[in-house]
Amino acid sequence: MSRPLHRGRVAAATAVTAALLALTAGYSSTATAAAVDTHEARNCVIVLDKLQPGQTSSRVLSRSCTTGTASAQAQPSGIQSTLLMTWYADANQSGASTQIRGSSGGCDASGYGIAYVGDDWNDRISSYKLFGTCNSIDAYDTSDYGNEIYFCGICSADNIPWSANDRISSMWVYHL
Repeated sequence: MSRPLHRGRVAAATAVTAALLALTAGYSSTATAAAVDTHEARNCVIVLDKLQPGQTSSRVLSRSCTTGTASAQAQPSGIQSTLLMTWYADANQSGASTQIRGSSGGCDASGYGIAYVGDDWNDRISSYKLFGTCNSIDAYDTSDYGNEIYFCGICSADNIPWSANDRISSMWVYHL
């Protein structure tokens, strides 16, 4: 008599576990899909101020973003700026993107410091393209330039290598 009772409890526990797993899987895939859709459709333009003596991070003068297929405004109104770089969510300069622009012209040896790429881009950058006099990039695993994981001196565009792909939290772009 104890055997059928045990089988009944096991069957009930198995059914409850299966139902919970099905519910959890449904919630998790929906949340992930929503997050991916938001990131894929986001394109931004950030305008940075030139580094001032003693500073390690460039001041953000403006930030604009769009969602969907429209591109963010390439030249924010009221601020003259030069395109320094664009980073992308996917390899081969594709997917969602952010243009980084400088208010004081192109890069020099001091360059522009980005102490934190932002919540939308943290650990999501897969490729980039440099413009004008910007020809070097240092990328870091943590905010505020901690743990350098990628360096490219005298380059123009690249896919982030697998060891640093989707790990960048801060970066420096400059002229070498």
